[in-house]
Amino acid sequence: MEQVVLKPLRRLLNRLIRRPNDYSAAWTSDGRPRVLFVSGMDGAPLRYRVLHQAEQVALSGGAWALMRETDDRLGQWIPQCDMLYLYKAGATLQVYEAINHARVRALPVVYDTDDLNWDDRLVEYCELERYYSAAEVARFRRMFRDTETLMRQVDGFIASTEYLAAALTTHFGIPAYVNANALSQRALALAEPVYHRRIAATPHSSLTLGYFSGWPKAHEADLMVALPAVRRVLHKAPGARLRIVGHFDRAALPDDLRDQIDLAPFVPYERLFEEIARVDINLAPLVDNPHRRAKSAVKFLEAALVGVPTVASDLEPYRIIDHGRTGLLAADDDGWYASIMTLAADPVRRRTMGEAARDYVMKHETTQARAPAFAALVRRLIAEHQRTLR
Repeated sequence: MEQVVLKPLRRLLNRLIRRPNDYSAAWTSDGRPRVLFVSGMDGAPLRYRVLHQAEQVALSGGAWALMRETDDRLGQWIPQCDMLYLYKAGATLQVYEAINHARVRALPVVYDTDDLNWDDRLVEYCELERYYSAAEVARFRRMFRDTETLMRQVDGFIASTEYLAAALTTHFGIPAYVNANALSQRALALAEPVYHRRIAATPHSSLTLGYFSGWPKAHEADLMVALPAVRRVLHKAPGARLRIVGHFDRAALPDDLRDQIDLAPFVPYERLFEEIARVDINLAPLVDNPHRRAKSAVKFLEAALVGVPTVASDLEPYRIIDHGRTGLLAADDDGWYASIMTLAADPVRRRTMGEAARDYVMKHETTQARAPAFAALVRRLIAEHQRTLR
C-alpha cells in the first residue's frame, strides 16, 4: 500500500489506541474486502486482536471499521461490509441484531478470541472464587454460558494460537483458523529508538530480572511458577533484583524477597518498551492449565523488539522460541534456575540472544509480515461463504 494511505491509517490507529473508548471508522468503498470489527474489549486485547488485525487488512488493500458490541448502529453498518468480525463480543441485543442483518445479506460471521472465554472452567483456571464474591462468580458463569450460546451462531472462528483453534473446533464443531498476535507498525516505531539507546548504553554490572504484568488478579499465580528459581538467583547473584511492572498484589510476594523486588505501576503502551529495556532478562512464566496454554507469546514479542532475551515456560504459547537461540524455555524449578543463571552469568550471550529474538520477530511476527496471509484468509472465508449459499 502506498505511503499516502499508510499515514492516515497510522494516525487513526494511534488515536484509537490512545482513546480506546472513542471508536470510529477507517472505511472506504472501492471493491476491496470490507471488514466490520465489533469488539467487546479495550486495552491490550483490543490492540492485538482488532487494531493490529485491522492494520493487516489495510496493508493488504482492504477496508475496515470498528464498533462497540453495544452500539445501536451496528445493524445499519452491515450493508457496507463483506464480513462481520466479532472479537470477544458479548451476547448483547445489538450483536444478535447485527448477526441477523448479516444473515439476511448472506455475509459470513466470524468470532475471534484469544482465550477460553466460553468455558465455565475459567472459574477454576483463573481462581475466580479466590478473588471475587459468590455473586460475582455467578455473574461470570452466566456470562460464559451466554457467550457460548452466541458463539454457536457464527460461521467460523479465528484464534490467536493453534492450541486455542483446536479447542474451539473440538468444542463447537465449527472450523477455526489461526492469525497469531503480531507487532504493529506503531509498536516498531515506539521500540526502535528505545532499542538503539539500550544497545548503545554502557553495560551495568548488576542484574535485573523483569516481569510485566497485565490485568489485576491475573498474574500472581503465573509468577509463582518461576519464583523458587528467582529466589535462588536473587540469593546467588550479588545485587540482583526483580522488577515487576503492572498490576500485581504485593502481598503475594514472600517476605524474604521484598527488599530485592521493585514494584512499578502499570504503564501506558507508549512507555512499555522503555520499561522493558530497563531489565536484562524478561520472565514469562505460566501456570500449566488450558487457559494459560491458550495464551499467546506477546511477552516474548514485546521484549524481543528491544533486544531483551526471554526465559519462558515450556508451554504452547512460547514454543515459537527457538530454545538456546532466540530465548530459553523452562519446564521445572531446576530448568528455570539453570536458564536464568545461564544468561545472568553471560552478558554477551544475553546480547546475542536478544538480537536473535529481535531479528526473528522483525521478520515473522509483525503486521507487515502477517498481512498477506490474513488478507487471504479473509477473502477465502468470504468466498467460501458465498459458494455455500449458491
